[in-house]
Amino acid sequence: MVKHGHTKKRRAGRRGKSKIANRNYQFYKPPQINDKTVKAIWDPRKSPAANMANMGLQSAVNSSIDARGAIALAAAQEKDPNLSSSKTKNKAVELFDIPESDKINGITTLKGKTLAQRMLPVSVEDQKYISKCLAKHGDNYKAMMRDIKSNDMQYTDTQLKKMAARFFLLGEDQIRVDVPEKVQHLMACCKEE
Repeated sequence: MVKHGHTKKRRAGRRGKSKIANRNYQFYKPPQINDKTVKAIWDPRKSPAANMANMGLQSAVNSSIDARGAIALAAAQEKDPNLSSSKTKNKAVELFDIPESDKINGITTLKGKTLAQRMLPVSVEDQKYISKCLAKHGDNYKAMMRDIKSNDMQYTDTQLKKMAARFFLLGEDQIRVDVPEKVQHLMACCKEE
């Protein structure tokens, strides 16, 4: 009698054992805890969130981001009572959004240094990369995107446009590469001259 591909089916794993998930495994093998006090408090039959609540810890610390934003806004309103009530309805994500390109000069950190002294808005590697692309194509981002020799990281035209926008806003003290002649009229530091 013909087996109709019995060995093929067997090798493919069509026939065989079906495994049933052992849902009781978590009770028999709780997480390995080395600290004695935590080990005494930890109950393997409870969820990690419930166990952390028993210890006085919060399990989902980022779930209250809107509440933290509201607290920050309330503190800002105490300092300046002229803030409009329409701003109070903003969410924390809207309050703390970072713009695509902006000047960060003049913002002082805790150690007294300004951010411009401490860090560059565009890294030296990115400055080299975008200046090479701008030297070849100017501000034609579509052509820049298609050229895989100069755009070897294959950034999209939107990514190149954002990188170039940050590059154009650099000050003379922040530029670490030669500015291409094709885009000198777009540079913020060259316009002042």
